[in-house]
Formats: sequence, structure tokens, C-alpha cells
Amino acid sequence: MPVIRIDVPSGTPIDVQKRIRLGVKDAVLRTLAPKETKYDYVGVREAVAEIGDGVPLVEVDLRPGREPERKKALVDAIAEIMERELGAPPADLYVLFRETPSENHYCGGTPLPAWVPADR
Repeated sequence: MPVIRIDVPSGTPIDVQKRIRLGVKDAVLRTLAPKETKYDYVGVREAVAEIGDGVPLVEVDLRPGREPERKKALVDAIAEIMERELGAPPADLYVLFRETPSENHYCGGTPLPAWVPADR
């Protein structure tokens, strides 16, 4: 259950923002967290910036444990979405993964357990 914030240029049409949000939600389930379907924390916000100069910027906050291959797969999927929806070349995408211990993640007032792959 990562928390993902996506900055897009100010003035990006709301329908484009919605397609980005839904595309990233789908990409998370295909790459980063295939078993976590209950919670959905993907938000798109506008920033005063231009493609290649501050956006697209994606921040991913998550519990430790994802393999580098999962993270890379998510980055590649997001790059495709940004290129399709914003015309942003993959080289202009910046993705920051921030891992914090499980006990620092709460949902409904309860700390989350450690993350484990879907096959365990």
C-alpha cells in the first residue's frame, strides 16, 4: 500500500489528471503491490513547473521490502503514462522512493505489518 503523489504542470486538464491517477493505480497493482487492492493512495496535484523543469515528479512512500526490479517496473510504467498523457519524455521523469519502517505506517489507527511479497 504505497502512497504516491504525482506533480503535473499547472493547468493540466482534470481528465488527463484522472487518467494519470487511474493508470498509476493499475501500474502499482501490476508491479509494486500485486496483492494490495483494498487501499488506494494515488494522488495527482498541479505544480507551478514545466515539463523537464520540476515535473513530472513522483514521490512514492512505502514500507521496506520491494525488490529493485519491482520499483524499476513501476518507474517504467509511470514513464509510459507520462509520455502518453503529458508528452513528457522519460528522461524528464523524476521518481523518488522513500522507505519508512512499517510501524510508521498507520491505517485506521492501526500500524501496518511488514510488507511481504504476494507469494509468501
